[in-house]
Amino acid sequence: MQSNRESLNWLMENAGPIIRYRTAVELLRESDFKKVGLLRRDLLSNDLVKYWLGNLFPNFGATDLHHSKPEAYENAMGKLYEFGLRKGIRGLDERTEPFRSWLAERMRLSKEERARLFYPTFYWKLTAAFLSMTEYFEDEAVNAVIFERLETIYPFAKKGDLSEVYIPQDSFPGFPKAFRRRPLINPELYSSGEMKLPSIHDMNAFLHSEPIMGNPQQRRKVETIIDFILSPEYQNLYPGYGVLRDMKTGRYYSCGWSLHLLGYFESDSWNEKLKRSISIDRTNLLRLNILSRSKTAREHPWVRRSLARLEEFRTEDGLFTFPRELLPEKKTGYWVSGKRMGLEANRRTKKAITSESTFRYLEIAMRST
Repeated sequence: MQSNRESLNWLMENAGPIIRYRTAVELLRESDFKKVGLLRRDLLSNDLVKYWLGNLFPNFGATDLHHSKPEAYENAMGKLYEFGLRKGIRGLDERTEPFRSWLAERMRLSKEERARLFYPTFYWKLTAAFLSMTEYFEDEAVNAVIFERLETIYPFAKKGDLSEVYIPQDSFPGFPKAFRRRPLINPELYSSGEMKLPSIHDMNAFLHSEPIMGNPQQRRKVETIIDFILSPEYQNLYPGYGVLRDMKTGRYYSCGWSLHLLGYFESDSWNEKLKRSISIDRTNLLRLNILSRSKTAREHPWVRRSLARLEEFRTEDGLFTFPRELLPEKKTGYWVSGKRMGLEANRRTKKAITSESTFRYLEIAMRST
């Protein structure tokens, strides 16, 4: 069985420009400026990169930022993040500048102005999260959003009391029939406009932010939130949390993007039937990638068990070939839901799937060693 180094070398010789660039920069930590420059040139001339850069339009409506279409901000940014584009690459800097300016304007609103909006921080934190992931975390507005979210979530997570997350649906007259199957979230959790429950976007923002993860005190807060997310009590919450109520208008909205983990309640000794049915899915693959950035998570049985399951897709030559359903690339769907996992151009070949699988495994496993 070949070593990680041999697998990395295989990727550099066989994968496409996106995986080669990320392997060299992120996994091999290539220090040769000329080599990195040539790899970046190949990356930026790649048609996939050009396509997703072209999908990043400076529009700021709710469905422009948050939607399942390819040109939605969150999907374009998710793909560009996975392609390895970061702050300092001119094309990305130019395309993200309008979003950074828009976020700065939002952060200049007074508390009174914010109070007139319903749950506005969802779109702000979503915007800031992808900017943090692409290394704009030192931007003043991005940093401000992330720290506000951290200071909102941390005290709640530290307390760890989930007994009052939900209230009866008949607490307010006229609860919509369409939402009857979902629990009603206590308005006290978002009365200030800031949701106290963490979202996947919050964790992406925290775990990629150097000002937070590079500061021992702030990092401990993030690890506390991770410990809270990995608790049985949190995992027993309704997936997506439930329903929000705008206390001014009486309208109801779906909440979402919690960090529920498929297979969390499985035992370490799981049988073959269970393994085939719910071993690991595309959403868990992204969750595993995110959580592997946390020391607390890396030591948790769910992360260790999930990584062990990925290892079952190791081939005889020491590479990895995941089932294609773990690595879908859909025409519509949310990146954060794992529906846009492609990193190679011609994905019909076995080599492409092996390249993507091997890179994704090593990306996670090398943080866990």
